[in-house]
Amino acid sequence: MNTDVAAWLWTDSPLAPARLREVQTFFGQVEAELSRFRPDSGLSRLNAAAGKGAQPVSPLLGTVLALALKEARASGGIFDPTVLPSLLRAGYDRSFELLADRMNGNGVSPSRPDRLGAPIGWEQIELDRAQATVSIPKGSGIDLGGIAKGWAVDRAAQMLAGEGAALVDAGGDIRASAAPGGVPWPIAVQHPLDEARDLGVLKLSGGAVATSSVGGRRWRRDGQTMHHLIDPRTGEPSRSTLHAVTVLASTTVEAEVAAKVALILGREEGAAYLEARGLSGLLMDHAGGAHVVGALTLEQ
Repeated sequence: MNTDVAAWLWTDSPLAPARLREVQTFFGQVEAELSRFRPDSGLSRLNAAAGKGAQPVSPLLGTVLALALKEARASGGIFDPTVLPSLLRAGYDRSFELLADRMNGNGVSPSRPDRLGAPIGWEQIELDRAQATVSIPKGSGIDLGGIAKGWAVDRAAQMLAGEGAALVDAGGDIRASAAPGGVPWPIAVQHPLDEARDLGVLKLSGGAVATSSVGGRRWRRDGQTMHHLIDPRTGEPSRSTLHAVTVLASTTVEAEVAAKVALILGREEGAAYLEARGLSGLLMDHAGGAHVVGALTLEQ
């Protein structure tokens, strides 16, 4: 998943060590099946078979892909799991820590001759849950990175919740099952423009929080700054007015998708999107200006 994963369990149950090991194993299984960076994963095999008709998929891949298509429909296509060809054309063709290996000394990836363009679109994906098959058209490709991570965090928190108050964090996608000892979990929110300081602390008793940002995974290509958040309407890295969006929601999947959609839409439309769904969030523009939606509160 190209990120650090941590799980906490507030309990005196003797089963706690075993449950935490189960969570570690579970994350390994999710990455092995859903990572686009592993050539032997189920997702990579599916993408390699684009244009070859219906392909059998595992229950895990089928479940997460169905969720991704549901979120694509609900967002009007602003969240789109078929942006993989656009990511590849932009230069994000390997796990990010390996991307520097292809760059030259000043962090510029080699020029690519092919032109960026809008992806084929999620509507062209044919998922048959009864037959456990998926068909994707030639030239298309699926990336489940963010939503797979959010789904795994939700499932892991549920796995631990039976033993006590749990918190699971995968690279800032966070889910809490309950407050430990009745005291909310303190969640530091890093300043998106200054990694050395925090904006403040969220108090999380339950539910989830996730952040999308254009600041973390960036590189240069053909003189332009690229990042990993693709606007499916153009097939290019988002050029919205927002630098980062943090969202509170009942599930990590909901928070992760909403943060990404709001960022791509920009401040005005993004805020309206969150408000229409009753979600709270913090929207920050490229100059550091912050706009709060709903009941999100940061303590200093």
